[in-house]
Amino acid sequence: MRGLITREFRFWHLAACLVIAFAGPSVAAAAIASNTSASDPQPLVEQRIHELLVQLRDNSEAIRHDKSIAYRISDQLIVPIIDFPRIARLVIGKYWRQASDKQRDDITREIRELLVRSYVTAMSSYIDDLVSDKNMISFQPSHYQPGDRKASVRANIALGGRAPAEVRYQLYYTGQWKIYDISIEGISLALTYRTSFGEQIKREGLDHLIAQLAERNRRGDVEIPKTKLSQ
Repeated sequence: MRGLITREFRFWHLAACLVIAFAGPSVAAAAIASNTSASDPQPLVEQRIHELLVQLRDNSEAIRHDKSIAYRISDQLIVPIIDFPRIARLVIGKYWRQASDKQRDDITREIRELLVRSYVTAMSSYIDDLVSDKNMISFQPSHYQPGDRKASVRANIALGGRAPAEVRYQLYYTGQWKIYDISIEGISLALTYRTSFGEQIKREGLDHLIAQLAERNRRGDVEIPKTKLSQ
């Protein structure tokens, strides 16, 4: 299991950079305008992919020299539409119910920082992959039904002309659509972290995991291993 996770981990970050930023200001405004009901998020995902790729292409050279530009793109397009508390609950699983309010706030903050830095590192390190003319993205038919508050947007993404992989974006509607998990070829980000973090919590406790993540974030550590998709 760990080997498969490692092979796909870099592609997860690249796919996240392409699609996770679908709900920027224009989408948020549309959600507010509808006010009481959700609509199929898939058209919004497709629109935002185009907008994000344009921004990355326009800023590709600057991003190579200045990572703060990637952080600005992240702050504008990514951070506002990720449900970090829901991700934190999924990641630590049963331990969420046992956690104090402070522990919940702390673990959510550290997971948020870890993920945001991962997105920015991916955008900065793999900008050539992201803006390649060889990228191909196709969407599978939507299964959304009117009134659904959960949705799954499924795409086949091939980066740099490589074989496509199925990417599944799990979203929840609370006034606007927010992403709470991403899967690559059936491997869930949240469940992957849960396996790793759950073992640490069981051995050493939640406070130790929080402290470990805080130190890792302080150092700026991030792991984006190579995959078969990068070979």
